[in-house]
Amino acid sequence: MTKRRFLGQLGAALVAGFSLGGAATASAQAPFPNKPVRIILPYAAGGGGDQFTRLFAQALSDVWQQSVVVDNRPGAGATIGTNMVAKAPPDGYTLLMISSTIAVTPSAYSKLPYDTFTDLAPIGLFARSPFILAVNPGVPASTMEELLRYAKENPGKLNVGHAGNGTMAHLTYELLKARAGLQATAVAYKGSNPALVDALSGQVDMIIDTPAAIGQHVRTGKLRPLAATTAKRATAMPDLPTIAESGIADFDVSVWFGLMAPGGTPPALVQKIHADAQKAFTASGIAARLGTLGMEPLVSSPAEFQELLRKDAAKWAQVVKSANIKFD
Repeated sequence: MTKRRFLGQLGAALVAGFSLGGAATASAQAPFPNKPVRIILPYAAGGGGDQFTRLFAQALSDVWQQSVVVDNRPGAGATIGTNMVAKAPPDGYTLLMISSTIAVTPSAYSKLPYDTFTDLAPIGLFARSPFILAVNPGVPASTMEELLRYAKENPGKLNVGHAGNGTMAHLTYELLKARAGLQATAVAYKGSNPALVDALSGQVDMIIDTPAAIGQHVRTGKLRPLAATTAKRATAMPDLPTIAESGIADFDVSVWFGLMAPGGTPPALVQKIHADAQKAFTASGIAARLGTLGMEPLVSSPAEFQELLRKDAAKWAQVVKSANIKFD
Protein backbone atom coordinates (compact mmCIF):
# COMPACT_ATOMS: atom_id res chain seq x y z
CA MET A 1 0.00 0.00 0.00
CA THR A 2 1.38 3.43 -0.94
CA LYS A 3 1.91 6.07 1.73
CA ARG A 4 -0.62 8.33 0.03
CA ARG A 5 -3.28 5.61 -0.07
CA PHE A 6 -2.67 4.79 3.61
CA LEU A 7 -3.05 8.44 4.63
CA GLY A 8 -6.21 8.71 2.56
CA GLN A 9 -7.79 5.70 4.25
CA LEU A 10 -6.70 6.99 7.67
CA GLY A 11 -8.29 10.35 6.96
CA ALA A 12 -11.53 8.72 5.82
CA ALA A 13 -11.61 6.61 8.97
CA LEU A 14 -11.09 9.65 11.18
CA VAL A 15 -13.86 11.54 9.40
CA ALA A 16 -16.19 8.56 9.81
CA GLY A 17 -15.25 8.31 13.47
CA PHE A 18 -15.98 11.95 14.07
CA SER A 19 -19.30 11.63 12.27
CA LEU A 20 -20.32 8.63 14.34
CA GLY A 21 -19.22 10.39 17.52
CA GLY A 22 -21.23 13.46 16.53
CA ALA A 23 -24.29 11.33 15.84
CA ALA A 24 -23.92 9.58 19.20
CA THR A 25 -23.59 12.91 20.98
CA ALA A 26 -26.63 14.29 19.20
CA SER A 27 -28.58 11.15 20.14
CA ALA A 28 -27.48 11.40 23.77
CA GLN A 29 -28.58 15.03 23.87
CA ALA A 30 -32.01 14.32 22.38
CA PRO A 31 -34.75 15.22 24.89
CA PHE A 32 -36.16 12.34 26.92
CA PRO A 33 -38.30 10.60 25.89
CA ASN A 34 -37.98 10.57 22.13
CA LYS A 35 -39.57 7.14 21.66
CA PRO A 36 -42.27 5.05 23.40
CA VAL A 37 -41.79 4.15 27.07
CA ARG A 38 -42.83 0.82 28.56
CA ILE A 39 -44.04 0.36 32.14
CA ILE A 40 -43.72 -3.24 33.31
CA LEU A 41 -46.47 -4.18 35.76
CA PRO A 42 -45.63 -7.53 37.42
CA TYR A 43 -49.28 -8.27 38.19
CA ALA A 44 -52.23 -9.59 36.23
CA ALA A 45 -54.61 -7.28 34.41
CA GLY A 46 -57.83 -6.21 36.11
CA GLY A 47 -56.70 -5.49 39.66
CA GLY A 48 -56.46 -2.16 41.42
CA GLY A 49 -52.77 -1.81 40.58
CA ASP A 50 -53.52 -2.42 36.92
CA GLN A 51 -56.27 0.20 36.86
CA PHE A 52 -54.05 2.76 38.58
CA THR A 53 -51.06 2.05 36.35
CA ARG A 54 -53.09 2.51 33.19
CA LEU A 55 -54.38 5.88 34.39
CA PHE A 56 -50.84 6.85 35.30
CA ALA A 57 -49.44 5.73 31.94
CA GLN A 58 -51.98 7.83 30.06
CA ALA A 59 -51.13 10.86 32.18
CA LEU A 60 -47.41 10.41 31.51
CA SER A 61 -48.13 9.99 27.82
CA ASP A 62 -49.91 13.36 27.83
CA VAL A 63 -46.95 15.05 29.53
CA TRP A 64 -44.29 13.43 27.36
CA GLN A 65 -46.26 13.42 24.10
CA GLN A 66 -45.04 9.86 23.64
CA SER A 67 -46.76 6.52 23.90
CA VAL A 68 -46.48 4.93 27.36
CA VAL A 69 -47.41 1.24 27.23
CA VAL A 70 -48.37 -0.93 30.21
CA ASP A 71 -46.96 -4.45 29.92
CA ASN A 72 -48.44 -6.96 32.41
CA ARG A 73 -45.89 -9.62 33.41
CA PRO A 74 -47.35 -11.46 36.44
CA GLY A 75 -45.97 -14.43 38.31
CA ALA A 76 -43.50 -15.65 40.95
CA GLY A 77 -44.39 -13.03 43.54
CA ALA A 78 -43.85 -10.19 41.05
CA THR A 79 -40.22 -11.22 40.52
CA ILE A 80 -40.60 -12.07 36.81
CA GLY A 81 -41.59 -8.58 35.74
CA THR A 82 -39.26 -6.97 38.26
CA ASN A 83 -36.31 -8.92 36.88
CA MET A 84 -37.11 -7.70 33.37
CA VAL A 85 -36.68 -4.11 34.53
CA ALA A 86 -33.60 -4.88 36.64
CA LYS A 87 -31.94 -6.29 33.50
CA ALA A 88 -33.14 -3.56 31.12
CA PRO A 89 -30.89 -0.78 29.80
CA PRO A 90 -30.73 2.12 32.31
CA ASP A 91 -32.05 4.66 29.83
CA GLY A 92 -35.52 5.37 31.26
CA TYR A 93 -37.43 3.62 28.49
CA THR A 94 -38.29 0.57 30.61
CA LEU A 95 -39.85 1.36 33.98
CA LEU A 96 -41.46 -0.67 36.74
CA MET A 97 -44.69 0.04 38.60
CA ILE A 98 -44.31 -2.01 41.75
CA SER A 99 -46.27 -2.53 44.94
CA SER A 100 -44.92 -3.12 48.42
CA THR A 101 -44.53 -6.77 47.41
CA ILE A 102 -40.99 -5.80 46.47
CA ALA A 103 -40.22 -5.31 50.17
CA VAL A 104 -41.13 -8.95 50.84
CA THR A 105 -39.17 -10.80 48.17
CA PRO A 106 -35.62 -10.20 49.51
CA SER A 107 -36.40 -12.31 52.58
CA ALA A 108 -38.99 -14.68 51.08
CA TYR A 109 -36.74 -15.93 48.28
CA SER A 110 -33.36 -17.43 49.10
CA LYS A 111 -32.05 -16.43 45.68
CA LEU A 112 -33.33 -13.62 43.48
CA PRO A 113 -32.02 -12.95 39.96
CA TYR A 114 -31.51 -9.30 40.94
CA ASP A 115 -30.57 -7.21 43.96
CA THR A 116 -33.60 -5.23 45.11
CA PHE A 117 -31.52 -2.35 46.46
CA THR A 118 -28.87 -1.96 43.75
CA ASP A 119 -30.40 -3.26 40.51
CA LEU A 120 -33.42 -0.95 40.74
CA ALA A 121 -33.61 2.81 41.19
CA PRO A 122 -36.62 4.24 43.09
CA ILE A 123 -38.30 7.16 41.34
CA GLY A 124 -41.25 7.89 43.61
CA LEU A 125 -44.29 6.61 45.48
CA PHE A 126 -47.69 7.68 44.21
CA ALA A 127 -50.53 5.72 45.85
CA ARG A 128 -51.43 3.38 48.66
CA SER A 129 -54.43 1.26 49.53
CA PRO A 130 -55.69 -0.88 52.37
CA PHE A 131 -56.44 -4.53 51.88
CA ILE A 132 -59.91 -5.82 52.64
CA LEU A 133 -60.57 -9.27 54.04
CA ALA A 134 -63.79 -10.46 52.42
CA VAL A 135 -65.65 -13.77 52.37
CA ASN A 136 -67.97 -15.53 49.98
CA PRO A 137 -71.57 -15.16 51.26
CA GLY A 138 -71.62 -18.91 51.89
CA VAL A 139 -69.26 -18.47 54.83
CA PRO A 140 -71.32 -18.08 58.04
CA ALA A 141 -69.51 -15.00 59.36
CA SER A 142 -70.43 -11.33 59.25
CA THR A 143 -67.62 -9.99 61.45
CA MET A 144 -63.97 -10.70 62.01
CA GLU A 145 -64.76 -12.13 65.43
CA GLU A 146 -67.30 -14.55 63.93
CA LEU A 147 -64.82 -15.64 61.28
CA LEU A 148 -62.11 -16.40 63.84
CA ARG A 149 -64.58 -18.36 65.94
CA TYR A 150 -65.87 -20.34 62.95
CA ALA A 151 -62.34 -21.14 61.78
CA LYS A 152 -61.41 -22.37 65.25
CA GLU A 153 -64.50 -24.56 65.50
CA ASN A 154 -63.99 -25.95 62.00
CA PRO A 155 -60.25 -26.59 61.62
CA GLY A 156 -59.08 -27.20 58.07
CA LYS A 157 -62.38 -26.19 56.49
CA LEU A 158 -61.63 -22.66 55.29
CA ASN A 159 -59.29 -21.53 52.54
CA VAL A 160 -58.13 -18.10 51.42
CA GLY A 161 -57.17 -16.98 47.94
CA HIS A 162 -54.43 -14.44 47.30
CA ALA A 163 -52.56 -12.91 44.37
CA GLY A 164 -49.54 -15.23 44.58
CA ASN A 165 -46.77 -16.52 46.80
CA GLY A 166 -44.68 -13.70 48.16
CA THR A 167 -47.21 -10.99 47.38
CA MET A 168 -48.42 -8.51 49.97
CA ALA A 169 -51.83 -10.19 50.08
CA HIS A 170 -50.18 -13.47 51.00
CA LEU A 171 -47.97 -11.90 53.68
CA THR A 172 -50.97 -10.05 55.10
CA TYR A 173 -52.69 -13.40 55.59
CA GLU A 174 -49.55 -14.85 57.20
CA LEU A 175 -49.39 -11.90 59.58
CA LEU A 176 -53.07 -12.34 60.42
CA LYS A 177 -52.51 -16.04 60.97
CA ALA A 178 -49.64 -15.29 63.36
CA ARG A 179 -51.36 -12.46 65.21
CA ALA A 180 -54.96 -13.70 65.35
CA GLY A 181 -54.61 -17.45 64.95
CA LEU A 182 -56.70 -17.52 61.77
CA GLN A 183 -56.38 -21.02 60.34
CA ALA A 184 -57.07 -21.43 56.63
CA THR A 185 -55.44 -23.10 53.67
CA ALA A 186 -53.69 -20.44 51.58
CA VAL A 187 -54.30 -20.83 47.83
CA ALA A 188 -51.90 -18.95 45.56
CA TYR A 189 -53.02 -17.58 42.19
CA LYS A 190 -51.20 -15.87 39.34
CA GLY A 191 -52.60 -12.46 40.13
CA SER A 192 -55.54 -11.07 42.06
CA ASN A 193 -58.14 -11.43 39.29
CA PRO A 194 -58.06 -15.27 39.13
CA ALA A 195 -58.30 -15.38 42.92
CA LEU A 196 -61.28 -13.04 42.80
CA VAL A 197 -63.06 -15.21 40.23
CA ASP A 198 -62.80 -18.23 42.51
CA ALA A 199 -63.87 -16.24 45.58
CA LEU A 200 -67.00 -15.14 43.74
CA SER A 201 -67.82 -18.71 42.71
CA GLY A 202 -67.11 -20.13 46.15
CA GLN A 203 -64.08 -22.16 45.09
CA VAL A 204 -62.25 -20.30 47.86
CA ASP A 205 -63.93 -18.99 51.00
CA MET A 206 -61.99 -15.79 51.57
CA ILE A 207 -59.92 -13.27 49.67
CA ILE A 208 -57.54 -10.50 50.66
CA ASP A 209 -57.53 -7.75 48.07
CA THR A 210 -57.89 -4.01 47.53
CA PRO A 211 -61.18 -2.06 47.53
CA ALA A 212 -60.61 -1.34 43.85
CA ALA A 213 -60.65 -5.04 43.02
CA ILE A 214 -63.57 -6.15 45.19
CA GLY A 215 -65.63 -2.97 45.62
CA GLN A 216 -68.24 -3.63 42.94
CA HIS A 217 -68.76 -7.19 44.18
CA VAL A 218 -69.24 -5.94 47.73
CA ARG A 219 -71.86 -3.48 46.51
CA THR A 220 -73.78 -6.24 44.71
CA GLY A 221 -73.56 -8.61 47.67
CA LYS A 222 -71.39 -11.19 45.93
CA LEU A 223 -68.70 -10.72 48.57
CA ARG A 224 -69.03 -9.81 52.24
CA PRO A 225 -66.28 -7.56 53.63
CA LEU A 226 -65.25 -8.21 57.23
CA ALA A 227 -62.39 -5.82 57.97
CA ALA A 228 -59.79 -3.41 56.56
CA THR A 229 -56.11 -4.06 57.23
CA THR A 230 -55.02 -0.47 57.92
CA ALA A 231 -54.85 1.29 61.29
CA LYS A 232 -57.55 3.72 60.13
CA ARG A 233 -60.74 2.82 58.32
CA ALA A 234 -60.58 2.65 54.55
CA THR A 235 -61.75 5.81 52.82
CA ALA A 236 -63.56 3.69 50.24
CA MET A 237 -65.42 1.70 52.95
CA PRO A 238 -65.72 4.02 55.97
CA ASP A 239 -68.36 1.87 57.70
CA LEU A 240 -66.12 -1.19 57.68
CA PRO A 241 -64.18 -1.78 60.91
CA THR A 242 -60.46 -2.41 60.86
CA ILE A 243 -58.78 -5.61 61.97
CA ALA A 244 -57.36 -3.65 64.90
CA GLU A 245 -60.88 -2.59 65.90
CA SER A 246 -61.86 -6.25 65.74
CA GLY A 247 -59.51 -7.11 68.58
CA ILE A 248 -56.10 -7.65 66.92
CA ALA A 249 -54.20 -4.67 68.31
CA ASP A 250 -51.70 -2.67 66.24
CA PHE A 251 -52.51 -4.50 63.02
CA ASP A 252 -51.64 -2.11 60.19
CA VAL A 253 -50.90 -3.17 56.61
CA SER A 254 -51.29 -1.16 53.43
CA VAL A 255 -50.11 -1.76 49.90
CA TRP A 256 -48.26 1.07 48.19
CA PHE A 257 -47.41 1.63 44.54
CA GLY A 258 -44.24 3.24 43.26
CA LEU A 259 -42.30 3.77 40.05
CA MET A 260 -38.78 2.40 39.59
CA ALA A 261 -36.10 2.36 36.90
CA PRO A 262 -33.21 -0.03 36.25
CA GLY A 263 -30.26 0.42 38.59
CA GLY A 264 -27.59 2.61 37.09
CA THR A 265 -30.06 5.02 35.54
CA PRO A 266 -28.35 8.44 35.71
CA PRO A 267 -29.54 10.45 38.74
CA ALA A 268 -30.43 13.41 36.52
CA LEU A 269 -32.71 11.18 34.44
CA VAL A 270 -34.30 9.71 37.59
CA GLN A 271 -35.02 13.24 38.81
CA LYS A 272 -36.51 14.23 35.44
CA ILE A 273 -38.82 11.21 35.37
CA HIS A 274 -39.78 11.93 38.98
CA ALA A 275 -40.61 15.57 38.20
CA ASP A 276 -42.55 14.63 35.06
CA ALA A 277 -44.41 11.87 36.92
CA GLN A 278 -45.41 14.26 39.70
CA LYS A 279 -46.60 16.73 37.07
CA ALA A 280 -48.63 14.01 35.36
CA PHE A 281 -50.04 12.81 38.67
CA THR A 282 -51.22 16.30 39.64
CA ALA A 283 -52.22 17.80 36.31
CA SER A 284 -54.24 14.80 35.17
CA GLY A 285 -56.40 14.76 38.29
CA ILE A 286 -55.37 11.19 39.17
CA ALA A 287 -54.92 12.17 42.82
CA ALA A 288 -58.56 13.23 42.99
CA ARG A 289 -59.67 10.01 41.26
CA LEU A 290 -57.81 7.64 43.55
CA GLY A 291 -60.80 7.45 45.86
CA THR A 292 -62.79 5.66 43.15
CA LEU A 293 -60.03 3.01 43.14
CA GLY A 294 -60.04 2.72 46.90
CA MET A 295 -56.62 4.38 47.08
CA GLU A 296 -55.06 7.47 48.60
CA PRO A 297 -52.25 9.65 47.20
CA LEU A 298 -48.76 9.00 48.53
CA VAL A 299 -46.21 11.24 46.84
CA SER A 300 -42.53 10.93 47.72
CA SER A 301 -39.04 11.72 46.52
CA PRO A 302 -36.70 8.99 45.27
CA ALA A 303 -34.81 9.14 48.59
CA GLU A 304 -38.01 8.80 50.63
CA PHE A 305 -39.06 5.83 48.51
CA GLN A 306 -35.69 4.16 49.13
CA GLU A 307 -36.03 4.72 52.87
CA LEU A 308 -39.54 3.23 53.01
CA LEU A 309 -38.43 0.26 50.94
CA ARG A 310 -35.63 -0.58 53.38
CA LYS A 311 -37.88 -0.06 56.40
CA ASP A 312 -40.65 -2.31 55.05
CA ALA A 313 -38.15 -4.94 53.94
CA ALA A 314 -36.90 -5.18 57.53
CA LYS A 315 -40.46 -5.45 58.89
CA TRP A 316 -41.53 -8.20 56.52
CA ALA A 317 -38.28 -10.09 56.99
CA GLN A 318 -39.34 -10.66 60.60
CA VAL A 319 -42.72 -12.05 59.47
CA VAL A 320 -41.08 -14.28 56.88
CA LYS A 321 -38.61 -15.62 59.43
CA SER A 322 -41.13 -16.22 62.21
CA ALA A 323 -43.51 -18.01 59.83
CA ASN A 324 -40.65 -19.89 58.12
CA ILE A 325 -41.88 -18.73 54.72
CA LYS A 326 -39.92 -19.59 51.59
CA PHE A 327 -41.20 -19.26 48.05
CA ASP A 328 -38.40 -20.80 45.94
